[in-house]
Amino acid sequence: MRRRTPPILPALIGQLGLIAAAFAGGSVAAWAGVPAPWLTGAMVSVAVLSAIGVAPPMAAPLREFALIVSGMSMGAAVTPESLGAFAAYPASLLILGVNVLMVTAASALVLLVAGWSFRDAVLASSPGALSTILVIAADRGADVARIVVVQLVRLFVLVAILPMVIVAAEHGGAGAAVVRPPVGPGELAAFFAVSLVGALVFERFNVAGAFILGPMVATGVLTGPGVVHAGVPATLSLVGFTLIGVFIGQRFRGLEGMTVLRTAPAAILSFGASLAVSALGAFAVTWTVGVPFGETAVAFAPGGLEAMTVLAFALGLDPVYVGVHHLARFLMVGFLIPAGFRWWGPLRDAKPAAEETPAPERALEVPTRSRP
Repeated sequence: MRRRTPPILPALIGQLGLIAAAFAGGSVAAWAGVPAPWLTGAMVSVAVLSAIGVAPPMAAPLREFALIVSGMSMGAAVTPESLGAFAAYPASLLILGVNVLMVTAASALVLLVAGWSFRDAVLASSPGALSTILVIAADRGADVARIVVVQLVRLFVLVAILPMVIVAAEHGGAGAAVVRPPVGPGELAAFFAVSLVGALVFERFNVAGAFILGPMVATGVLTGPGVVHAGVPATLSLVGFTLIGVFIGQRFRGLEGMTVLRTAPAAILSFGASLAVSALGAFAVTWTVGVPFGETAVAFAPGGLEAMTVLAFALGLDPVYVGVHHLARFLMVGFLIPAGFRWWGPLRDAKPAAEETPAPERALEVPTRSRP
């Protein structure tokens, strides 16, 4: 009688292959001297494998481990000096609020010129809260596949090129994560314990990015006031960066090649418009408040909360400043987009695609559950 292979074994092999591909991509990027190599290289390699359909989905426990380790690493980089930057947050957040509206408008205008409907252009141009955007898009009968392409192209290109732009703008002053003496085994265990508690508490209160922001805040409570004067071992941080690259890259699963090719020109032009307007906001904060441009550039970049916060840490920037701004953007977009479809005439009265024209079969199924 033939013995059946336990279901867990193929899944485990798939996850190990995914991790191996990510580390291979990170190694190549590090060899080539790419800034934030383990994040960027892992993302590119996994994105390619996901796009051609050979990469399995990232297992939930692995994803949550990656987020917790990354959040813990960022929190451990907080110092008493970095907490003094909180004085700049109110003015910076105010400028961010205006900038989010400008970014959405500029990107949507490009898509409207490309022939998109007003509804689809707004959904594709919203800089953040991707899970909320996709649920609304599916509910309203929008062209979900094209919206996903625009959103993922924006995130992919940001993680791929923003490190090089920032290193060039900072004249080499950025590009390496904050290095502190590594903690001992006992303190590392304490970091893990408070990080897990922070993640669970943030998740309990439905905070966006709970598994990365919760550990960052919890660990920062120990290092910010100077209770602990050490950081997470560099090897563990590297593992976190690499797994976050997997987390980003595997989002390209399920996209059809022709959909990507047809949408790519509009997606790239839309990204260019949103990036230019984001840069204006970043320059405004640097000029008026004095926050370094590298930090404002990542804080104002129209990318995902987890990806941009980890990228800031990988580049040696202030992850708390960046994380607070991306959380604020997430909350703003997560409120304004649903509110607009409920109360604002042009969005409220937009007909589902099925009522406008005979809709072709959708190229991508959208999950109704939010991702962390």
